[in-house]
Amino acid sequence: MAPLSVLVVSLVLAGVDSALNRPFEIVLENNEYRGVLVAISPAVPEDPRIVARLQEILTETSQAMYDATERRAYLKNITILIPKSWTPQPEYRTARTELFQRANIRVDQLNPLYGDSPYVKQKSGCGEGGDYIHLTPDYVINKQYGEAVWGPYGKTMVHEWGHLRWGLFDEYGMDSPTGESFPYFYSSVSDGVQATRCSAHLTGTHINMLTGRPCQIDPNTGLPEPACRFAPHLNSNNPATGSYMFMQFLEKVASFCHSDPSGDHTSLHNHEAPNKHNVQCGGRSAWDVMADHPDFSHGANPPRQVVSTQPDFTLIQEVDKRMVLVLDSSGSMRGERIQKLNQVAQHFIRNTVADGSWLGIVDFSTRATTAHALIQVSDDSARDQLAAAVPNSTLGWTCIGCGLLEGIQVLEANGRNAAGGILLVISDGEENQHPNITEAMPTVLDKGVIVDTIAYSDAADANLESLAARTGGMAFFYPEGDNSTALNDAFTATVAARASEEDNSPIQLISEAYALSPGETHSNLLYMDSSVGANTTFNFLWQDGTAPEVAIKDPDGNVISQGMQQYHVISSMKTVQIRVPGVAKAGKWHYNVTNDGPEAQKITVEVTSRAVSMDTPPITVSAQVGSSDVNYTDTEPTYLAVYASVSRGYVPVLGARVEAVVVRPTGDTHQITLLDDGTGADVTKHDGVYSGYFLAFSADGRYSVSVRVDDGNGQAEIVAVSGQLGGTAGGALPIDPAANLNVTVERQKTDQFQRITQGGVFALKGYPRVIPGGGLSDITPPSRITDLRVTSVSFENSTVTLSWTAVGDDFNVNGPAAKYDLRYSRSFLTSFPDASNVTADMLAQGDPLSPRHPGQVEAYVIRMPERGENVTYVFAVRACDSDGNCAGESNKVSASLAYIPPLTTTSQPTSVSSSVPKMTSPGKEETTSTTFDSSPKPAGQSQDTTTTWVIVGSAVGGVAVLGAAVFILYRGLGKASIRKVDITASTTHGAAARPPTAGTTTQATANPAFHPDV
Repeated sequence: MAPLSVLVVSLVLAGVDSALNRPFEIVLENNEYRGVLVAISPAVPEDPRIVARLQEILTETSQAMYDATERRAYLKNITILIPKSWTPQPEYRTARTELFQRANIRVDQLNPLYGDSPYVKQKSGCGEGGDYIHLTPDYVINKQYGEAVWGPYGKTMVHEWGHLRWGLFDEYGMDSPTGESFPYFYSSVSDGVQATRCSAHLTGTHINMLTGRPCQIDPNTGLPEPACRFAPHLNSNNPATGSYMFMQFLEKVASFCHSDPSGDHTSLHNHEAPNKHNVQCGGRSAWDVMADHPDFSHGANPPRQVVSTQPDFTLIQEVDKRMVLVLDSSGSMRGERIQKLNQVAQHFIRNTVADGSWLGIVDFSTRATTAHALIQVSDDSARDQLAAAVPNSTLGWTCIGCGLLEGIQVLEANGRNAAGGILLVISDGEENQHPNITEAMPTVLDKGVIVDTIAYSDAADANLESLAARTGGMAFFYPEGDNSTALNDAFTATVAARASEEDNSPIQLISEAYALSPGETHSNLLYMDSSVGANTTFNFLWQDGTAPEVAIKDPDGNVISQGMQQYHVISSMKTVQIRVPGVAKAGKWHYNVTNDGPEAQKITVEVTSRAVSMDTPPITVSAQVGSSDVNYTDTEPTYLAVYASVSRGYVPVLGARVEAVVVRPTGDTHQITLLDDGTGADVTKHDGVYSGYFLAFSADGRYSVSVRVDDGNGQAEIVAVSGQLGGTAGGALPIDPAANLNVTVERQKTDQFQRITQGGVFALKGYPRVIPGGGLSDITPPSRITDLRVTSVSFENSTVTLSWTAVGDDFNVNGPAAKYDLRYSRSFLTSFPDASNVTADMLAQGDPLSPRHPGQVEAYVIRMPERGENVTYVFAVRACDSDGNCAGESNKVSASLAYIPPLTTTSQPTSVSSSVPKMTSPGKEETTSTTFDSSPKPAGQSQDTTTTWVIVGSAVGGVAVLGAAVFILYRGLGKASIRKVDITASTTHGAAARPPTAGTTTQATANPAFHPDV
């Protein structure tokens, strides 16, 4: 089968993570990265040190990147976006299309799952870049703290750039607080138990971080006990030069792992290690993935000697939010279209536009005119003026370019700068007057304005989506129809996707549309959660005839109905509006809508609410279509991967029910369930990013996407984390090998909740004509299995137990696969076709011909033909459908069937202190040392306020377990400085190079048996 070509639809549902705003475009030309956008969150208190330190950090990063890429790339042009609330400075320029939500590097409040650890929001697969690098103010400002915990800033940022730009993944073992895990150790086919690392030439020691004693091997797994960690030798004698995606802080690490046998052997890729990079990238080295990236593929950007890697910095500052509605009033908008546009635009002006923002209106047909100048929305009077200016009549042709240029003039009136302004363009037809979009585009780009577009019907001009994409805007599609709320939802999304916490913008809880016959009543309910409830508004919009009769009932049974003070009929916009006084009570609300008129009515219902307090961020939702154009092919599977993220602040919401609803050009809808289980399109399990596939194309044309989220019948949870953190959910690995121990993880049930948003538009081209009675052939395989695990081994029974998550017939949908192809070998280098089949007589449990339904866990117990010393097996599996389409082979796992004695009971644990300050209190006076016992114990502190941290420097049974480093923190006057002292380690003489057994220290040494991945 030909390689798959993946097209991506990204739906991101998080107020802090509005991926409707596509990341700022970075380009690499002549070895220079240009267009890098760094942004400071409005939530970060003003501190000029952040700006200065960012320049220092990125200058250091540029040189480290140049070295790590072997003189192929460095940072040249960097823009830093300053919040509007910060004091203006003479050197600050005016922001144009730069937004915090589009930044490649963000400085924002910490994510509790990561603490101050730098990390990348990375939802796509191998080789596909991430969304942004996240840095905290404490990490940026406190240099001593940052270097003590994660090592040199430049090297740490190169690690994160590997995620952000080249789609690399971490090469270490880890246990995320949310449940994702990758083994810290594995069974090598030639060298016994080895630490998960790259390269395999990195040396260090295996030690139980809770007891301070040597690790024991668990006979049930064949691997070290859970608290065992690889502690690297921190002195200059550690020979390995790779890899940045493993331990970037090591002194000699200066490159990424590679597969070139003629290259530096100390950074050769370790394809055996069961880390996330090998899982996601199929065992390919970091350099192999980088070599396929457009930055370096086909000989692009070859090594070049430069005089300086110093970046050029530009400082810009956010401006007031300014928007101009550019509304189509041409003849094709006559009748119901202009009525609907008038109604929704008025609703947007009166209920959605934030206080203090600026708004103007342009209407266009053959020509464009200013319907209302730009004014600040400061009170109801301003909203009334603007609402009255929305066009309600139609005439003439369609000149979208005229509307764009007139919108720019509105932004520039009274000597203002148009840069940073937003034009929201709504049109229903093809442009047929000059200037057109193409002719107006140079001016639009030169002025630095953002253009959002809403295609009103599938007949709208095909250039609307590209207009939005080229200016950093968002594109939407309203397919009309009695059941579509896409027009209203799109208006709302243009504000919600760019809102900061300080804006406290309205959150859509319900959005639905339907037709009611005379006398018919529609009843529904919604759940109000405790994170919202302020300014709660029920809006019922009707199209024709008289106002419907509405009643709502709160959780206590109190009813608001016609004639009451909170009940308003706004005839000018044909809306019944009910504003709930105070804070709406959490719980179940009901509402009824009755058509009292003699004719059928089209009703749209929207319920919005706001956060009660931003101290408790609400669960929010936004969405995006990642590709605006899809080309259908009958030689490769055509599909779109759909991603959704549900969170409260930066904390993911797990267990939610997430549905993407796609309105197709044929007028019908198709619904897909998105899952957060780490399989199929989902890269990371339990990170709050829900993923799925859309395959149900029906015809050429535009497809509209919306997303609905709720608590999944009480299954949704928020993850609460406390304790010492760093690298536990991913991100740059801290120096302290026990940083993820003594962490308390709790899952708290959410209230019952629901959210909805518009998700954007994509267009399909090339869909084949299907002969009646015929159909399209099935060329779509099941998904690749990426979570194959060894759950247990038994020497006594000579068995290995494997588990993985079942996939579907077509990727992860359309029922279960037809069969599994399960194979084994004695080498990681054996190709899948050359490996031996696991036959039916070898299976004590599991049936390859009866795969379970997608998302369910498979468990197979396999009787192996041999056992004993140096008997290690390697396994892989793939799923196939009934038409012979098979997925790629899974990640490889290994299992040793050597005899291992039972675990022994340890005596009183030996305290082992950490190498770094407590990560919960960066740069503060309360930094204390932490011991790795079952509970933290402070080490002694001298009276001169000097605190010492020693990284697992105990000696057990005459064996020095680690070459240690001592960090001495001098604290005074609220500041900290750190110096490092190396301590020489000794080892026991005559240690045999053999697989470890229980009760022995496992000395990790260079492993010459690892072969390059060629």
